[in-house]
Amino acid sequence: MPHEAHRPPGPPKQFDPERSLQRARDLFWRRGFDGTALSELESELGVGRKSLYDTFGNKRALYLASLAQYQDSVIASIGEGLERPGSSPLTNLERVLTKLARHHGSGESSGCLLGVGLAQARREDAEVVASLRRGLARLEDAFERTLRRALDAGELRPTVRSRDAARQLVAFVQGIALLGRIADSPTELTGAVNAVLDGLRP
Repeated sequence: MPHEAHRPPGPPKQFDPERSLQRARDLFWRRGFDGTALSELESELGVGRKSLYDTFGNKRALYLASLAQYQDSVIASIGEGLERPGSSPLTNLERVLTKLARHHGSGESSGCLLGVGLAQARREDAEVVASLRRGLARLEDAFERTLRRALDAGELRPTVRSRDAARQLVAFVQGIALLGRIADSPTELTGAVNAVLDGLRP
């Protein structure tokens, strides 16, 4: 029985898939899933529809990949900031929240990709809902770890419940990300950071 001839490898991709995914993520970030047309994705990524589909699948698959990429980059970076060595847990928390407030109040923020997704999510779309929940849970877990360390260090009121407080912080950062779209200056949001932290301190 003759051996089947080996097919030569296909032509190399004319674009960087990882960089293209970042560009797609940023477009979804600015406009949301519903507000992003497939033609805009093709233009932003600089690829044709066939190449886009061959690499990522359809628009929805690209959106799900963008959500995952956001969690592995932006949300992961927040977690790293909360665990920065050489600083106390509460100092790290204050630094991260203040940095977020200044960014969102700068006039250059597109908000939070998870928040943009939440505003457009349909509960019956289980896959998208699950991805958004994973991102929020990842952020909540990072806050809770920091709050537990702060409690152990005596930096917080002993009555603070770390899980409840972590959920409050998730809601807070989602709120400042949304408010940042119309805030006049970062001081509007940094003042809110101080108020939240004052509610946790002894």
